[in-house]
Amino acid sequence: MLSRSLETLIANQILPELKLGRQDFDLPHTLAVVYWIKQLLQNEASHLNKKIMIVAAYAHDWGYVGLFNKSGSSNNPKIISQKKADHMTIGANKITHLLTSQFSAEFSPTEISKIANLVKKHDLVEALQTEEEIALMEADTLGMLDVNRVKPTFNKKDNQHFINQQIYARRLPKFIHPVAKETAQKLANKRLKYYQSKID
Repeated sequence: MLSRSLETLIANQILPELKLGRQDFDLPHTLAVVYWIKQLLQNEASHLNKKIMIVAAYAHDWGYVGLFNKSGSSNNPKIISQKKADHMTIGANKITHLLTSQFSAEFSPTEISKIANLVKKHDLVEALQTEEEIALMEADTLGMLDVNRVKPTFNKKDNQHFINQQIYARRLPKFIHPVAKETAQKLANKRLKYYQSKID
């Protein structure tokens, strides 16, 4: 079980650093992913280990910290894609170090290894197999789409490509929890409407 006090301690180690990742995105996105993983854990994925899943949600994009300059490259889908592999490895290493050095009394070596593994492969959508891996991907996707919690940073053209190629063609087919899939479709439609009024 992940107590509220332990969650707060871990969040306080990760969240401030996320401001140094993708500008105006990594911090609100991570909070959205934590929100959505908790929704899944309360409903369709209630049997999963909450401690592992919630900590992995906090840490999943921690590896983006320091990978971007301040010239707006963090809003460029091509540049983000080039940093995907690095950010997963870096994030897995960072959460392993944090948990082993400061929270080893609260997390077993097996739990730490599982959290690190989830972080290390969360964007390898086609390779995801376990329910834990897919549930984190589902929450990550919902966090990407949720315009109420995260203001989109892509331009209209990049957003349309993102919805078509990353959401409908790549991520949604891997969803295994029906309510998560239904929610993703609603959020995708809402995000498309958000962009209808934008002029590039």
